[in-house]
Amino acid sequence: MEDNRLEPIFAQIIRLANADFQTPGVISENGDEIDSITVGLNLLGEELEFYTLQLKESEERIKYAYTLLTEAQHLSHIGSWEWDIASNAINWSDELYRIYGRDKETFESSYDNYLLCTHPEDREYVNETIQAAYLAQKPFSFSHRILCPYGTERYLDCKGDVYVGDDGELKRMTGTAQDVTDLRKTEEKLRQLASIVESSGDAIISKTIEGYITSWNKQAEILFGYTEKEILGQHVSLLFPPARLDEEEEIVQNMLAGNALVNYETERMRKDGSIVNIAATISPIKNPAGKVIGISKIARDISDKKIAEEKIRLYTLALEQKNKETEQFAYVASHDLQEPLRTITNYIGLFHERYKGQLDESADMYLDFISSASTRMKTLISNLLDYTRIESNNQHIEIDSAELLRDVLKDMEVTIAENNASILLGDLPVIRGNPSGMRSLFQNLISNAVKFRNPAIHPVITITAKDMEKEWQFEVKDNGIGMEQIYFEKIFKLFQRLHARTEYQGTGIGLAHCKKIIDLRGGKIWVESELEKGSSFYFTIPKTYNL
Repeated sequence: MEDNRLEPIFAQIIRLANADFQTPGVISENGDEIDSITVGLNLLGEELEFYTLQLKESEERIKYAYTLLTEAQHLSHIGSWEWDIASNAINWSDELYRIYGRDKETFESSYDNYLLCTHPEDREYVNETIQAAYLAQKPFSFSHRILCPYGTERYLDCKGDVYVGDDGELKRMTGTAQDVTDLRKTEEKLRQLASIVESSGDAIISKTIEGYITSWNKQAEILFGYTEKEILGQHVSLLFPPARLDEEEEIVQNMLAGNALVNYETERMRKDGSIVNIAATISPIKNPAGKVIGISKIARDISDKKIAEEKIRLYTLALEQKNKETEQFAYVASHDLQEPLRTITNYIGLFHERYKGQLDESADMYLDFISSASTRMKTLISNLLDYTRIESNNQHIEIDSAELLRDVLKDMEVTIAENNASILLGDLPVIRGNPSGMRSLFQNLISNAVKFRNPAIHPVITITAKDMEKEWQFEVKDNGIGMEQIYFEKIFKLFQRLHARTEYQGTGIGLAHCKKIIDLRGGKIWVESELEKGSSFYFTIPKTYNL
C-alpha cells in the first residue's frame, strides 16, 4: 500500500522539476506522514510558481530596460563596451558596432582590432591613455578619430571606468564612445564663421529684438569707435543720431514681419560724436520654430561713396548746364546764320542770272563755286539745327517699327529707284520710342547705305531685329564700299568724313545725329565692316524706358 502512495509523490516531484505547478498532489484522508509530504510539495509548488512569475517579470523588465538602453544609445549616438580582464573578452553594444560601421557577425571586438580602427595619427595616444588607466586603475576620458569602412572618418568622445576586486586586482573595464562627428563639424564651421566675422571688412553686429547689442566684431570697433567690452549689453540707440531715432522702430517691425533690409543707407554716430554714412544689410535671426529672436546687421562705411556721389551729381549738373549752353549757342548761331546766308544766296543767284556769260570764264567758275558753297552751308546749318533740336522727348510711345520703316521707304522712293536699291525687311518688333527720332534714325542709316555704294553693284540693304531679352538689337546691313576698323568710332562724331565731297556728298552730321538719338534712348550704336565687303550698323533699343 505504501509503495503505491509514493509513486504520486515521485511524479509530483518530477512535475515540479519540470516547472509544472498547475497539478497539485492528491491528499488522502489518512493524515499521515505521506500526506504531510504531499501538502509540503503542494506548498513548494505554489512558492515556486510565485517566484517563477516574479523571475519572468524581472526578465521582462530587464529586457525592456535593455531595449530602452539600446534606443537611448542609438538616439544619443553612444555605444558601450565591456572588457573582462580575466577572459580577455570584449563585448560591444549594437550601437558601438553601428558607429564603427562594422558587422557583429564578421568583426571581432578585440583590443587589437579596436586599435586598428583608430585613426593612425591618434593610435599611439589612444593606446597610451588606456594603458595608463589600466595601470593606475582610475577612470579615464579622451577623444579620438576612427576610420570606418570606405575611409569614412568619425570623431568619438570616450569615457571609461575600472573595477577592482577585493584582492586589489583589476577585474574589468567598461566605457562609452559617443559619435560627435556632426558636433565637431558644426564647431569647425562655427570657428570658421567666427574667424570670418572677426576678420570681415564690414561691421557685423547682432542685437536682441529689444535692441540690446549681443555681438560686435573688430570692424565694428573700427567703424564706431567702441570696444566690444564697452558696447555689449548697451542699447543700439547709442549709435543713432537724434534725428534717426525713429528708424529703430521701423527696422524692428520689418524684422518681426520676416523682411530683410538690403543696402539700407542711413547715418549713425561714432563714439566721438561724428556722423558716418553707412549701407547696411539687416536680417531677422530666427529660432528653429521660426520665431524672430534677434536682429543681425552687416554695415559698411559709405562716406567716401557719398562724397563721390555728390561730386558726380554736381559735375553732372554742371555738364548738363554746359551742354544746354552749347546746344543753345549752336542753335542760336545756326539760326542767326540763316538770315545773312539767305541774303548771300539770293544775291549770288541774282548776280549769276544777270552776269553769267558776260564776264570771263574764271568769273563764271568763281560764281559757281560761291553758289555751291552757299548751298552746302545752307544744308550744313539746317542739319546742325536738326541736331541741336534732338532732345530727350517725353513722347515715348509704342511704335510698330515695320510700319514706320514702310513710311520711311515711301518717302525715299525716288532715291531708292534712282539707285536701283533693294530694301529687305525682316520680322521687326513693336518698340517704345520717339517716332520722329526713330524715323530720322532709319532714314539716315538707309541714306548712307544707298550713298556709299559700289557703282558696279546694285545696293541691297537688309534690316532685321533680334530679341536680346532686355532690349531689341537692330541691324542695317548693306553691300556697299565698307570701311577699315580704324574709322569705326570716328564716323559717329560731328563733321567727320571719310571721303572727299567730290566722291560722296554730305555734311558729316548724319551718323552723329543717329548716335545722339540712340544715346538719349539709353541704347548703343556701333558698326562692323570690312573694306569692299559692306557694313552692318547695329543699334539697341531697351524694352523699358528708364531715362
